[in-house]
Amino acid sequence: MLSSLRVHKPKKVSPSLIDRKTRPGRPPSNGRPRRRRRPEDAELEILEAAEAFLRERPFHEMTIDELMTRTGLSRPSFYEYFRDRHDLILKLVERLNRMIDDVAERWKTTKGDPRAELRRGFTGLIDIYREHGHLLRALAAAAPQDREVAEAYERLLAAQSEGTARRIRADVKSRRTKPLNVEGTARALVVMNAQYLADSFRSDRHADTRVATEVLTAIWMRVLYGTPR
Repeated sequence: MLSSLRVHKPKKVSPSLIDRKTRPGRPPSNGRPRRRRRPEDAELEILEAAEAFLRERPFHEMTIDELMTRTGLSRPSFYEYFRDRHDLILKLVERLNRMIDDVAERWKTTKGDPRAELRRGFTGLIDIYREHGHLLRALAAAAPQDREVAEAYERLLAAQSEGTARRIRADVKSRRTKPLNVEGTARALVVMNAQYLADSFRSDRHADTRVATEVLTAIWMRVLYGTPR
């Protein structure tokens, strides 16, 4: 009687029937495996993708979907680091401001030869414009039509003007510079730098770094210290 009982073996399930979503290491729908990144690396990747986009197209054409296709990250990842496109622009401006601060620090904070310090600072500033000038041009172009972009661009100019004003104020106090409108002069010089360098180092122009450095140094020396040399 026992011999008449059949033992039912479990049926084999075809691998094709297994839900692939449960398989470890499954690549995303676009076929590219997503790498695990440190948060700071992921944020930097998005910032660099945004800057690359603005090299090619204006800000008003930027969408989160298209931006994230330039990274190896998912679309929801964007919101782990930025509230929206304007928050992204603000982070780009903050990063650019830190770069400019680094190259201008000696002139703003020391009391050595101002000509040598200015020349050194402008050489570094020109390097920044060669690499990131397209970002500043994109911000300036978008500002008249976009209030939040205008505010971000203004933050950059205001931060640089404030640092310049501190140095001018110290030079007036020590009588290295004659009395003048400190805030207005600082603002005029910073805006002039931005306009001149953005125009001189467009992708379709090949301005001479040495000439640009000497032009700016001569102007600042004349305005602040009464001599172009």
